Amino acid sequence: MHSRLILSGFLVFFLISCTSKIIILKGTDKELYDSVIAEIHKKRKFIILGGTDYGKLEHLMTTLQIRYPYSEYTREIYLFRGDVAYKRKRYRFAIDQYNEFVKNQVNHPKINYARFKILSSYSKLITNKDKDIGPSLGVIEIYNSLPDSYLDSEFMKNTNRIYNSARKFVLKRAIYISRFYIKKKEFGAAYSRIENANIFIPDLIQNSYEAQYLKILCISKMEDGDSSIENLINAYQIKFPDSPFLDDLSKI
Repeated sequence: MHSRLILSGFLVFFLISCTSKIIILKGTDKELYDSVIAEIHKKRKFIILGGTDYGKLEHLMTTLQIRYPYSEYTREIYLFRGDVAYKRKRYRFAIDQYNEFVKNQVNHPKINYARFKILSSYSKLITNKDKDIGPSLGVIEIYNSLPDSYLDSEFMKNTNRIYNSARKFVLKRAIYISRFYIKKKEFGAAYSRIENANIFIPDLIQNSYEAQYLKILCISKMEDGDSSIENLINAYQIKFPDSPFLDDLSKI
C-alpha cells in the first residue's frame, strides 16, 4: 500500500510536469511575460516543495524570446535573467545580466530598478569572510556616476544605505591591512593602504583618528628625523583631542 502511494505521487508529479511543459508553449507575449513574472516571484510554501521552478522559468523566457523577439515584453529578458540569478544568490552573474539590460535598454522605464539591483548584488558580495574590497569599490564607483533621474527615484534611500556600508567596509579593511603590514614592519606598504583608500573615501580617511594615526606612524618610520612629523602630530592632537592614540603618538 505504501509503495502504491509513492508510485501514485510520482505519476501525479510527472503528469503535472508534462502539463506545465505544454502550457508554457502557449500564450501571447503578454501572457508569457506575466507567467515569467509570477514564476520569478513565487514563494516557497514548504521546506522542499513549492517556490520558483527554474526549469519552467527558463523555458518560459526562451519561448518569449524566440517567439516574440520584437515584443516590448522581450526587452526585459536580461532583467529577468538578472532577477533569477539574484534570487538564486548568483550575484556576479546577476550583475552581468543587469549591466546588459542597462546597456541595451537605455530608455526603459525599469532602468533605475536594474541599476539598484546591480548595487544590491554588489552589497551581497561584501562580506568579512571574503575580505574583498572589490564589491565595495564597485558600489562606490556606480554611486558616484548615478544619473539625476536615479537620484530622485524610490531606490535612493536603500542606495544610500548600501553606499555608506560599502564606504565603511573600505575603511575597515584599509585599517586592518595597514596594521597587518605594520606588524611585519613593512611601513611603506602599510602607508600605501591608507593612501589608496583615501582615493575612494577621502572624507572617512581624513576624519578617522585611527587611519590618521597609522599614517603618521608609518611616515615616522619611513622618514627618520623629518621635522614635519612634529607638525603632523600637533595637527592630529588639535583635530582629534579625544583620540585613544594620543599617548602612542607622544612616543614617536
